[in-house]
Amino acid sequence: MMSRGYTPGKPVSRWEADSDNIDIEYKNLDQPRQQSMVSECFSGGKGCVLKILMIGVIFVIGLIFGYFVRKTGHKIFISPSVQYHGILQDYDAAISKKLQSRVTHVDNYIDSIKTLTSQSDIRISGMGNLNGLVKYVVNMWTTFHFDTVKVKKYKVQLSYPDYTSLNQVTVNLNTAENKSQIFLSKSNASNENVAYLPFNAYAKSGVVKGPLVYAHYGRKKDFDILNNLNVEVNGSVVLIRYGRIHPGNKVKHAEEAGAAGVVLYCDPDDYTDGSGNIDGTWWLPSWAVQLSHVRYNLVGDPSTPDYTATPDSSLSNNSNMFPSIPVYPIMYSDADQLMSFIDNSTLVPSDWNGKLKSEYYAGPRRGTTDHNYLVEVTVNNSPEKRFVSNVIASIKGKHEPDHFVIIGSHIDSWTQGAVDAGTGFAILMDLARTFSDQIVEGWRPRRTIIFAVWDASKYGHIGSYEWVQEYEKQLGTGAVAYINLDSAIRGNYSFYAESNPLLYDVIYKAAMSVNCVDSHQNEMSVYDMWKQNFRSTEIPNRPEINGLAGDSDQSPFSYRIGVPSMSVAYTYDTKTYSKLPTYPAYSTLEDTLEYLQTYIDANFTRHIAVNQILADIVLQLADSALLPFNITNYIHIVKMGHRCLNKYQNEFQDASIALDELNSVIDTFINSTQQFQKNFTKTGISEYQLHSKNEKLLHLTRAFIVERGLPNQSQYRNYLVAPHVENINEETVFPGIVSGVLHGKTTGDWDVLRHQVAILTITLQRASSILNDEIHTQS
Repeated sequence: MMSRGYTPGKPVSRWEADSDNIDIEYKNLDQPRQQSMVSECFSGGKGCVLKILMIGVIFVIGLIFGYFVRKTGHKIFISPSVQYHGILQDYDAAISKKLQSRVTHVDNYIDSIKTLTSQSDIRISGMGNLNGLVKYVVNMWTTFHFDTVKVKKYKVQLSYPDYTSLNQVTVNLNTAENKSQIFLSKSNASNENVAYLPFNAYAKSGVVKGPLVYAHYGRKKDFDILNNLNVEVNGSVVLIRYGRIHPGNKVKHAEEAGAAGVVLYCDPDDYTDGSGNIDGTWWLPSWAVQLSHVRYNLVGDPSTPDYTATPDSSLSNNSNMFPSIPVYPIMYSDADQLMSFIDNSTLVPSDWNGKLKSEYYAGPRRGTTDHNYLVEVTVNNSPEKRFVSNVIASIKGKHEPDHFVIIGSHIDSWTQGAVDAGTGFAILMDLARTFSDQIVEGWRPRRTIIFAVWDASKYGHIGSYEWVQEYEKQLGTGAVAYINLDSAIRGNYSFYAESNPLLYDVIYKAAMSVNCVDSHQNEMSVYDMWKQNFRSTEIPNRPEINGLAGDSDQSPFSYRIGVPSMSVAYTYDTKTYSKLPTYPAYSTLEDTLEYLQTYIDANFTRHIAVNQILADIVLQLADSALLPFNITNYIHIVKMGHRCLNKYQNEFQDASIALDELNSVIDTFINSTQQFQKNFTKTGISEYQLHSKNEKLLHLTRAFIVERGLPNQSQYRNYLVAPHVENINEETVFPGIVSGVLHGKTTGDWDVLRHQVAILTITLQRASSILNDEIHTQS
C-alpha cells in the first residue's frame, strides 16, 4: 500500500515517505536502473553495514596517506624550504669597509689609554683603582647598543708586596774580622705611583742567605751546564736574567736544583742595543725593574684549580702551584754590583756573557765552604683572597645565537701599563663601539659577538680562566673563535700574528684589506708588508704566523677546551733584536703613554691599522655563512710534529715503541684534511648543509682535547699543541710526546711516553673520522 500523496515519477523525500516502505518510496521511476541498484545497496539494514564499512575503508586510506605525507613532508617541505630561501646571511665586504672607516678616531685611543694610565694609579687586580676602571667600562658599555652587559666576579687567591716591610737583597762580608753589609738593593719605590713596589707575585716570604751563583736564563740545560762545571747550586742564591723562558719555569728549575732563593734581572744584552747609550731611546734604563708572577701551574685561581672560584671555595692544597723559595726582581744596575760578588773560580761559557760591566762568573765549586760574600734575600709577600671582575658584553646573533665569536683584552697591569694593557684595551673599546654603532643601522651578526675585559691576567690569566671554567660546556660546543689583544702595539716595525692554524686564512684576508701605514711602504697592503718582513719558512709565499704563548688570556680557550684562538699585534724587528723577549719597558714604570707615543706609535696609525684588521676578522667569523677556516693549514703543524718524532728516534728505540700506526694515522689525517677542504664550498648548498659542514669544523678543533690533560700539566688538554713542559711561553707540537721523552730520559721510565703515543694516535684518528663521516659511512 502506497503512502498518502504519492505521485508516480515524482521524487519522494524521507519526510514524505512511510519509513516501513523506505526501499520502495525512495524510488524514482524516471532514473536509470543503475542508480536504483546503488540506492538499493545502501538501503535497509544491509545498507547501514555497507556504509559503516565504507567509512572504515576511507578512514584507513586516510591514515595511510597521512603517514606518507608525514614521512616525506619533513624532507620535502622543511629542509628544502631553507634551501629555497638560499643563504640567510653571509659576510659583506661593504659592511667591513663601514666598520673599518669608524675606527680611525685617534682621540678615542688616547682617551682610553689615559683612563687606564692615570698618573696616580697602578692597576693591580683586587685593588680599588682597578675596581674603579671596571665601573668605567660598565658605564661606557651600557651606553652602547649591546644586548647584555654584565660583571662576572670571582674570589681568588692573589699576592701582594707587604708595604710595611720592604723586599730587598743585601750582600754581607763573610770574613772572621768583618760581617758588615756592603750592598743593599734599591727599592725603586715611586713617589708618583704609591701602590708600586717591586715584587714577584706568589714568591714565598722569608729570608735566605747563601753564596751567589749565576745561572744564565735559568733553563734546564743551563743548570745541567752548572752541574757539569761542578758549581754548587744547592743552598745558593741564584742570579737569573729574564728572557728565553717564562719566569715561573726559571724559578722552578732553580728550586729543583736546590737553590735557596732566586734574584731576577734584565740583562742589558737583552733589553738594550748594547751601546750603553740609553737616554732618548726606547731601551730599558738601568734603574727599571721588571715585575712578574712566578707561578708554576696556571690553573686560574690557585685555590680552585678544577672548579670556578666562588666566595667560599678553597678546594686545593696549592703548595705545588708556587715556589717554596723567596724570589725578588732587581734593576740591572744592582745586578751589575751583585755579579762582582760572585766567586771567580769558575768562568762561564762564552755565550753566557751579557752586557753588565762586571765580569761574568758561574759561582763557587762544590765543596767550597769559605765564601767571602753571602747574599741575603728578604721577601715579604702577602697572599690574599680578593674579588676580581671581568666585564662581558654581547651582541646576540640573528641566526646562530648559540655560536660565539669572542674578543678580549686584559685591564690589569703591574705598573701604568700603557702598552700592556693600554693598547689592547684601547683597541677593544673602540672596536666594541664600532660594532655597536652598526646595530643602529639595522645590521645584526649571524653569530653572537662577545666583548670581554679580563681581570687578573698578570697573575696568570686568572679572570679569563675562571670564565672559561664557568661556561665550559657552552663554550666547548658553541665558541667559534677567541681573539686576544695583549700588548697589541709593542713596536713599529711590522704586523705580527700568533694563531691556531684554522684561522690563518682569516688573518691573511683581513690584512690584505688594510693599507700599510708606514710612509715608505704605503703603496702596499699590511699583508704585503708583513710577508716582506716576516716570510714563513713552513708555508710557501705566506707571512709567518707564530704559535700562541701560554701565559696569556687565549690559553684556557685554546689549550683547555680547544677553541681556535689568535693574537694580533704590531711589533718590533724580532730578527734584528732576537734576544729581546718583548718591548723593553714591559712591566716596568717606564711603560707610560709618553713612552708609547714617543717611541712606538706617535700618531696612533698602528692602533688604527690593527683595529681595521680586527674589524674584518670579527666580521668574517661572525657573518660568514660557511666558517672561513682552512683545515689544510693543519698539515704543516702535523709535519712539524712528525719531525719531532724523528728527532726522538733513539728514545723510541730505547722504549721499544713502534711508530708504524702513529705514522699511518698522521698520513690519513693529512689526506682527510686535503679531501675535506677540496669539497669545502658553499656553492649551491642550503643552510641545512652549511650547518653540517660548520659543525664538523668546530668538532675538529675539539678532537685533540683529552679530559685527563697532559703529563705534569693537567690544565692543558690539547694534545696537538700546548705549552712546553719546561717553558710556559713556548707552544709545542705533540706536547705529550715531548713530556714523555723528557720524563723517560730523566727517570728511565718510558711508560708515560707509551701512553702519550697511544693517546696522540687516538686523537688523530678521531679528527680524521670527523672529517670522513666515518660513523655512518662504509669503510
